[in-house]
Amino acid sequence: MDMPKIEPVPIYTKNYPLWARIWRWLTHIRKWKVVEDWRCTLPDGSIAVIPAGFIFDGASIPRPLWAIMSPTGLLFIPSLIHDFAYRYDYLWIEKGNRNFHKEWYGVGRKYWDNLFERMCIDVNGLAYVDRIAWVLMRAFGWVAWYQHRGRKYNQMIPGE
Repeated sequence: MDMPKIEPVPIYTKNYPLWARIWRWLTHIRKWKVVEDWRCTLPDGSIAVIPAGFIFDGASIPRPLWAIMSPTGLLFIPSLIHDFAYRYDYLWIEKGNRNFHKEWYGVGRKYWDNLFERMCIDVNGLAYVDRIAWVLMRAFGWVAWYQHRGRKYNQMIPGE
């Protein structure tokens, strides 16, 4: 699997008072921007495309647990796909040369959580770790899911 080309999104602290710089350092999670369309083979063999410009935060692991599991570690690639799916409730699937189709539109949170688990197993092969991540996602992912449901996002289209 080819890795996505990404760049970090700055966490701005300059020109803030000291207390605000420290607060931002402790509470803001690094985000990442996909700098060119990224293709990934899903467990069913289809090719998902995450468009350039998509910003995500990797695995949403609480900071106190980062010593055990990094948000940019084993779960990073499955999290990229999952974050896009949670935001838009579909994935872009490549159908032929640069022909993209919205797939699984509106299938809902449970579908995307299950895809996350299958992607984790395909990418890192640590089924026990992946199962724990899936259980935590099922338990707490509803917060992120419902945050995205009320927002209007500009549609991101591969190749644009």
